[in-house]
Amino acid sequence: MNAILVILLVAGVSVAASYLLIKLGKVQDKDKDLIPDAVEEAVEEVKEKIEDVKQDVEKKVKEVKRRAKRVKEEVKDVVEAVKEVGNQAEDVVDAAKGKPRKGRKPAAKQAQQDNPTPKKRTRRRTSKKTS
Repeated sequence: MNAILVILLVAGVSVAASYLLIKLGKVQDKDKDLIPDAVEEAVEEVKEKIEDVKQDVEKKVKEVKRRAKRVKEEVKDVVEAVKEVGNQAEDVVDAAKGKPRKGRKPAAKQAQQDNPTPKKRTRRRTSKKTS
């Protein structure tokens, strides 16, 4: 209870001092709202800083969301790659058991099948005419 009385007393004294200083002309109050101009300016500066911080936070949140999306895409790619590795590991086990190959053909054989080498042409010999 004493703490509340002390707080009210301090607040009352500061309001009375502020009012007295404004009326004596020691503190400026151009708009006559009994709030010193220095206090109004300080409040405006704080509001501007809060707005700047808010904009910075929004930029950071946007960047974090963008990065999280990219990480999600990469994790998806990694999961697909791990599944493929698992499938390939099964093929290794089957090969060890002697089963025939069911995966892709080696690159060299595949290139030969796709692009067979052209047959060499033999040139006809023409007889040389002497004049």
